[in-house]
Amino acid sequence: MRKKIVFIGNSIVAGYPWGKSKSFTGVLRRMLKDGTDGNGEPIAFAKGTGFDLINKGVNGDTTAGIAARFEQDVLSHKPDMVFYHTGANDFIYREANPEEAFGNLESLAARADAEGITSVYITPVPVDAGKAGYMWMAGCGISYDAVNRNLEQFSEMLRGTGRLFVDMNQRYRDFIEELGDVDLAYLDGVHPTPAGHEFIAGKILDLLEREELYK
Repeated sequence: MRKKIVFIGNSIVAGYPWGKSKSFTGVLRRMLKDGTDGNGEPIAFAKGTGFDLINKGVNGDTTAGIAARFEQDVLSHKPDMVFYHTGANDFIYREANPEEAFGNLESLAARADAEGITSVYITPVPVDAGKAGYMWMAGCGISYDAVNRNLEQFSEMLRGTGRLFVDMNQRYRDFIEELGDVDLAYLDGVHPTPAGHEFIAGKILDLLEREELYK
């Protein structure tokens, strides 16, 4: 039994600036191939379960951008599952508020439901306002504190849908606290380091290991 999974979203999905092979999807693909998680522990899946992972991350994309390419980049592949990671660019570019971004994703999830595709929300990785303020689009008048507040509100909406989710908005904060150094978690205050992508992949793997997904 093989499961096809599409990951769709923004530059974090695309692995900016490292490339898709170094993104959390690429890391997850390596883990599944090796049969061990990031700590070297064997992965426990239902017998005979395998995965085909498709990365459809696009740098700079928004929830509206994902909607525009959903037919081609998700539905046409007929996956079993689709994971969404998006939101930051909606708020950085001020293209949508949390309610509008949430509505865009829920509309896509409804389309996936109609095709028998399971939607999984990855609540968006928060930004580090201090680091982003001078390293990402500096001088553009962006309040990264406001971006973070919108990301938190958006994430709360995603958690409340009853759908499967991976809570990276909170877990990434925990990761930074464990590291004790924000520079080990962010390249520029917005994009994760390779260690950050490893962490995200591990949390997605935790969800994929849930036995009820294969019954």
